[in-house]
Amino acid sequence: MVYSTWFLLCFLSTAFCYNESDHNIHGTNAYGWEFVRDLFRENFVQQQELGAAVAVYHHGRPVVDLKGGWFDEAKTKLYDDNSLQLVFSTTKGLVAVAVALCVQRGLLDYSALVTKYWPEYGQNGNENTTVADILSHRAGLPYTSSPIDQFRNWTAMIHTLEQEQPLWHPGIAHGYHAVTYGWLAGELVRRVDSKKRSFGQFIKDEIATPLQIEFYIGLPSNIQYHVSPVVPHPDVKNTLNETMKDFFQIWNDPHIHQADNTSSH
Repeated sequence: MVYSTWFLLCFLSTAFCYNESDHNIHGTNAYGWEFVRDLFRENFVQQQELGAAVAVYHHGRPVVDLKGGWFDEAKTKLYDDNSLQLVFSTTKGLVAVAVALCVQRGLLDYSALVTKYWPEYGQNGNENTTVADILSHRAGLPYTSSPIDQFRNWTAMIHTLEQEQPLWHPGIAHGYHAVTYGWLAGELVRRVDSKKRSFGQFIKDEIATPLQIEFYIGLPSNIQYHVSPVVPHPDVKNTLNETMKDFFQIWNDPHIHQADNTSSH
């Protein structure tokens, strides 16, 4: 599972600070970027946001660094620079960057068959799937039959995906691979990584650390307490049955956070 905090920013002298105590909104923005502050506040006032942060760089210069609201539903702690948050499908961008890095290094080819790097994938109708098909959500495996508690086990999930039959002939149609994208693309990276690292370790070593981003696939247990819990929007929460309430709580399970798991990010 992936988490992210925003960069710690050092602003130019043209920036100013403010505080809006009604929603604990605080931070800095450069002149000309006040509209972001206003939209950020509107998210709390109109959309009942609980806690959030946003940072914007423009031409390499930090121009917005805002945070506000509460860390938890009980409002016992402010949402601040130390708060970590599930970012769900935002992770797909990092997964795609990892694949692109391997392509740049000559380890992967977008036009090549997946079986060139991952021979076991070539069964049950998946034989002609290309790397590009996976990256563009055309692989025909938008979901998996695996139980959700298996999401913590990368090897088991890969074995399951190898056995799945595509819902359409790979490459001829598009369907958002919300849950399976990370395993499919991540396994390609693992297959060509000479250091045989976990996918989370690859992201840390090759992307997060060089860019000084605090971003995790596989959260260290010693910083679990920094993770802000997932809380459904009040309007949604009031319509959930017990099964769906339990589903939301899965994303607050530390075991899910700490697994090398890119399922729903």
